[in-house]
Amino acid sequence: MRNLKQYPTIFCLLICAFLSAQNNYTSEIDQLLEKYQSADAPGLSVKVISGNESIYAKDFGLANLDYDIKNSDTTIFSLASIGKQFTASAIWVLVKEGKIRLEDDIRKYLPEFPEYQQPIKIKHLLNHTSGIRNYHALMSLSGFDYDKTYYDNNTVFALACKQKGLSNIPGEKVAYSNTNYTLLAIIVERISGQNLNEFLKAHILNPLQMDATFVRVENGKTIKNKAVGYQKQNNQFVYSSSNQLSYGAGSMGSSIKDMTIWMQMLNEQILEFKPLSQFLKTTEILNNGEKAKYARGIMIDNYKDNIVASHGGYSFGGRTQLITIVEKQLGIIVLTNLQSIDAPSIAYQILDILLSDENNNVAVTKEEEVFKQVALDKYTGDYKEINSDMTMQLFVENDTLKAKGSIGRSATSLLQFADNKFHRKDSQQVKYDFTPATTHDMVILFGGTPFYFKRATLIDPETVNSNDFVGSYFSEELDVTYHLFVADNVFKLSYKNNENISLHPIQLDEFGNNSRTLYRFTRDKEGAIIGMLLYSEGTIKDVFFKKEASINRS
Repeated sequence: MRNLKQYPTIFCLLICAFLSAQNNYTSEIDQLLEKYQSADAPGLSVKVISGNESIYAKDFGLANLDYDIKNSDTTIFSLASIGKQFTASAIWVLVKEGKIRLEDDIRKYLPEFPEYQQPIKIKHLLNHTSGIRNYHALMSLSGFDYDKTYYDNNTVFALACKQKGLSNIPGEKVAYSNTNYTLLAIIVERISGQNLNEFLKAHILNPLQMDATFVRVENGKTIKNKAVGYQKQNNQFVYSSSNQLSYGAGSMGSSIKDMTIWMQMLNEQILEFKPLSQFLKTTEILNNGEKAKYARGIMIDNYKDNIVASHGGYSFGGRTQLITIVEKQLGIIVLTNLQSIDAPSIAYQILDILLSDENNNVAVTKEEEVFKQVALDKYTGDYKEINSDMTMQLFVENDTLKAKGSIGRSATSLLQFADNKFHRKDSQQVKYDFTPATTHDMVILFGGTPFYFKRATLIDPETVNSNDFVGSYFSEELDVTYHLFVADNVFKLSYKNNENISLHPIQLDEFGNNSRTLYRFTRDKEGAIIGMLLYSEGTIKDVFFKKEASINRS
């Protein structure tokens, strides 16, 4: 028989080892976040959980600069796009109640919506494969003034109904578009007769005791403990006075305390809501037989041999990032109220600290050794993002494949981890996939969100006569006229609330604005310019502009 007296000693040793490890990563996370300690600047709140235990929790900076109110675990931050998984949760409730089916054509609930060649289904909205154009990009391209002009879900729906085309066939690929989740919110409200906030409170938030979490469905309501979101402009912190009320894709508020409950739910620790967790993390099969990386308000990706469910958010005055790993019962939430704080980078650096053990280090070394001798020249060349002007140059330097984007400042080194697949040396959640496909030549995935590229033949700017493209062009879908002209030997564009945007040649008859918008000109049989097609952000395709004989619109 074993000596029972030895068990307290063994138990104490195990506890000491755990505490020692915890102290190590606590110290490392503290060092990572030390620069955000401030008594006069906005900041962030961070929480890390393991199972039901909080293993790291700290708050940095001020929630409100006017009154010197500090961020805390009860501060209400904007969730930005993390809010999508709550809208998807509302759909789960309706599916469970038999009031909606994922295979339903959305026009069953939105009969005003255009009828395209193939039906768009509820599941296509959930996983961003609908092909519906992103309303934020459409509004920007139409010259919308976000600071002065009110808009809400009705505005977004009316704009979506005016669009004559899609960016892709429904189910073909993931193309992230906020419009999808605005439409889902409208559908929830039409079926239930409640606004999205009321519906979520009744079916999701109250049962989970997430009392501080809400959807902003009205203006002027007092929100206690709310963090003000800031940008830094001209060395000063400024906040937005926008009164927009579009929700479903975002416009939610929550605290670190509440989001801890949500992470536990996603990690399937709350038995009653385990089916919801599984619903949100279920991925669909695309038309080509591949599995989508985007599930239902959540991205699913493999990170250092772990299946990670994650989502980030970006809005005026803040960035957010949520990461959960159900197999390890880990959860990380980072909420900020300063737009320049890179929440995704912080969250993944924290995850790296938690995963940095000997086994992971050995696995990475072996993986890199296997692919060290693979020829890299077949990946080099110029690429252009589909439905955008962003270009990417890939080249080999010192036996290392490197990527340099037209928007980026410097080249980044890539490491191979599988056949035709690389990740950034300094950021493993950013992956480059060169798997052969008929629709694209490269996919860059940021935590699971794909950006598609094709090889490009970039044109020599010296061979382009910009005067050939001068004129005014009108779009019925955007209700806006673009004026293209040459000034000081620079090809420029002006339209409503946007003046003197410089354009540069990309490929034949194509120009870009170096901000993910592409202008492709069309010609008649005689070669004369008759129109222009607009592409933007990877989610806007073929918005038609007709060239006008004379300027007769403004």
